[in-house]
Order: sequence, then C-alpha cells, then structure tokens
Amino acid sequence: MLDATTARRAPGPADWVWAAVGAAALLPITVAEVLREAGPAGAAWASVVLALFVLLHLFVAVRPRWPRAAIAVASTLMLALAVLSLPGMPGLAVLQASSVVYLAFVYAAAASDDRVAGVAGLALGLVGVGIITGVVLLSDRPSDVGMVASPGAVLALAGSLGGGIGVAWALGRYRRETLRKRAAQQLALEQAAELRLQGELRAVAEERRRIARELHDVIAHSLAVMVAQAEASRLLLGRDDERARGAIEHVVTTGRAAMGDMRGLLGALAAAPRGDDTAPREPSPGLDAVPELVERSQAPERTAELIVVGTPAAVRPGVGLAAYRLVQESLTNTIRHAPPPTHSRVRIEWGTALTVTVDDDGHGVVASGEPAAGRGLRGMRDRVEQLGGGFEAGPRADAAGWRVVARLPLGSDVHDEASR
Repeated sequence: MLDATTARRAPGPADWVWAAVGAAALLPITVAEVLREAGPAGAAWASVVLALFVLLHLFVAVRPRWPRAAIAVASTLMLALAVLSLPGMPGLAVLQASSVVYLAFVYAAAASDDRVAGVAGLALGLVGVGIITGVVLLSDRPSDVGMVASPGAVLALAGSLGGGIGVAWALGRYRRETLRKRAAQQLALEQAAELRLQGELRAVAEERRRIARELHDVIAHSLAVMVAQAEASRLLLGRDDERARGAIEHVVTTGRAAMGDMRGLLGALAAAPRGDDTAPREPSPGLDAVPELVERSQAPERTAELIVVGTPAAVRPGVGLAAYRLVQESLTNTIRHAPPPTHSRVRIEWGTALTVTVDDDGHGVVASGEPAAGRGLRGMRDRVEQLGGGFEAGPRADAAGWRVVARLPLGSDVHDEASR
C-alpha cells in the first residue's frame, strides 16, 4: 500500500503482467467490434478509438504506483470515448469490451492509502455512469447495445454500470482495510518483540550492575583487610614473629576467599549476556557469615566486635546478603579511611525489622567525608532501598567516628531484588 507521499518508481514486472493479461483477454474483442461498427468509411474513427483503448490498457500497469494520476488519465480516456460515441459517430465506442478495464482503476484507487484517489475513484466512476447513460439515450442506434430504446432498459444499463463501479470500489476498500489490519498486526508483533528485547537488555544491565556492586564489595573489603594485615605483619616481624605469621596467614586466607568470590562473579558476568542461568554460582553470604567477617577485619590496632540483640530468625537471601554487604563495606571504609587505632562495633538487632548498625571511632572518616561520596555507600543505599528498607550514614552524634544504620524489612511481601 502506498500513500500520496510515497516515492514514485517505475511499474514492476507484476504490473506489466496484469496489463498484458487484460489486453490479451479484452483487446481482440474490442478490435473486432470497433472495426465492424466503423466499416470502410470509419477507418479514422476506429484508429482513434483503438488508440485510446490501447492507452487505457497500458495505464493498467501504473495504477498501483500512481493511483491519482491513473484514475485521472483513465477517466479522461473514458470521457474521450464517450465523446466518440455521440450521435453522428460510427458506433458506441464507450461500451466496448475493453471499457471493463476502467473497473481496475477504480479498484486500485480505493485500495490505495491515498484518500483523495479513493474518493476520486468513486466520484469519477459514478459521474462516468451518468455520462455513458446520457450518451446511450442520445444515441439513435440503441440496437448496438443489444436493447430497445426504453426507459427501463436505460435504467437497467445505468444500474449495471453503477453496480460494477460500486463493487470494484468496495473490493478495493476491503483490500485496503485488510492490508492495514495485517500491517497493524505485524507492527504489534514487532513492538512486542522490541519490548521483550528491551526487557532482556534491562535484565542483563541490572545483572551486570549487581555483579559490579558485588565485585566492588569483595575487592574493596579483601584488599583493605589484606593491606592492613600486611602492614601489621611488617611491623611485627622481628618483634612478635608468631603474631606476624598469623597476620600473613590471614592475608593468604583473605586473598583465597576473594579469588573464589571473584571467580564466581566473573563466571556469572560472562554468562549474563547469553541469558545462561545454568552456570553454577557460589552461595551468597548471609547473616551467618557476619561473625567470621568481623573476625577477619581485625588487625593490630584495629579491633571490631559483634553485638546481637533479640532472637535471630530466618530471613530471605536478599536481606541476608544486603546485611552482610553493609557490614563488609562499613568495616572496609573504616580500614581504608581511618588511621589506626580504630574500634568498630557491629550491632544486629532483631525486631519487627532487622536493624544493622555499624559505627567506629575513626576520626579520619569524619574529617574527610570520603565514604559518603564513594561507590560503597551508594551501593549500600541501593541494596537497602531495593528491599524497601531505610538507610542512613554520617558522622556520629559525638563527632567521634562514623555510623551506618540500615533497617531491613523481614516480611515476605517485599519483592526481593537483591537476591536475583
């Protein structure tokens, strides 16, 4: 289907085939009848009439490409044939077999998306019916159309011509609406496919962000602990070799654990673009791993303690992971941004919600304010807010350190984003 603004192009092979089929079926009949009516004295008239019909058949090929021009030219040719059928002419040129081709122009105009062409096709067709009826009434040779010159016969002729125009126009409109419906269905399918693709891309992007957040937490915490332990072992060498060896062993253990976490996360990252959910993943850490996390974060001149208030209960994996990462990132920030000595306190309080509080007495954190501007606190806030909880971070009221507080819901009605 083409509209009025569609780029013009030459008719295709299929258009010429249809024009050739119509000419082969109708033009021989038209030639024979026109020559019979013209007789020896009407050779010039017959030549003009046949030339007009040849042009009419040729323009059949361009009707789908230029519906406005085609219906206008076809109507002009039919008007010329009507003039050549007036009294005094050798015969009724306008009612020859090839005149049926005009219905193809009406059909094409109605089937196009050119509204002007559609209206013009019906209007010009009905006007043509009136002209042809008038020509027949004026003709003094009614026997040429196989009927007697009576009002009823002329009315029947007008009805058949008008019915042909109406049927051709209605069929064209039906095809137009059918094609438009198919196009709308195809567009709907394409839009649905595009929406599915966008959803998949969003899911992949969200998975990548989740993995990036996990990598940040794992790497930042592990490196901070390893650096702190390495510095402690350097200071203890030659003074307290036993504690120095313990610190070095702590570095090795932390490094191995970080490597294992990174392998799992990078494997998930590689599988995410393919949508591969079958890749094995390490279990996500939860609240049961917090005591070990607090223990690992300790080093000479850096102490930490864990306080649990209330009765622990089972929580969703997303809540447990968020609590673990919050403690991990908070302890990491203390090691990174506050010079020793420091003391950190992790408080887990069970109630209607799970409240996790991590504070320290590191003066460097308050002075610099760096944690609030980094990726770590933003990641913690995102985790907590995705679970429907609340998050606060800032200097302690006594201006002697930094405090992070998160309240995580324990109900099952909150969508667990972090567990994906």
